[in-house]
Amino acid sequence: MSVLRQVCLIGAIFFSCALSAKSAVDFSIEQNKPCWKIIEQKAPGHCKLQFTRATPSAIAFAPKEEISRAFSRYYATRADFPTSFQQIEFALQFFNYSIDKYPVRDSLNFIRSNNGAAQLSMTIFVSANGGYSFILADTDAHFRQVVDALQHPKAKPATHYHRTIAKLFAE
Repeated sequence: MSVLRQVCLIGAIFFSCALSAKSAVDFSIEQNKPCWKIIEQKAPGHCKLQFTRATPSAIAFAPKEEISRAFSRYYATRADFPTSFQQIEFALQFFNYSIDKYPVRDSLNFIRSNNGAAQLSMTIFVSANGGYSFILADTDAHFRQVVDALQHPKAKPATHYHRTIAKLFAE
């Protein structure tokens, strides 16, 4: 077999694997139209950006002390990353790690204040009545990058981020 055929075959296999990978979540729910309108108009307000999981899960409530530990460490750990790109990547990998391991609310909470500040957060449930809310993005630009990235196939977790996230939940 020629080298060109081998390269084409390997490329085709890689490309087909990439196409078969699924995104972690899908935001194309009809219920999101009012939320997208608030977001696009940059109007002050609050909405829930509903999503469906690519793979449904029936995970029991997360241990409260474990999530509480992660919550108390999350913001400082995220801020320790020196660039905004790294902070966004950390938030994305945190979301993917959490959605695979814990019961996560099926919506992201979007808030825009009167002064234009925006915030996107997710909630990990510790009971039927609630859980802990983790901020994934705190600017419009970060919000758009996070939501866009969540709709693409999950990237292989970067070891450094994965270890750092696992430490958040560890004792």
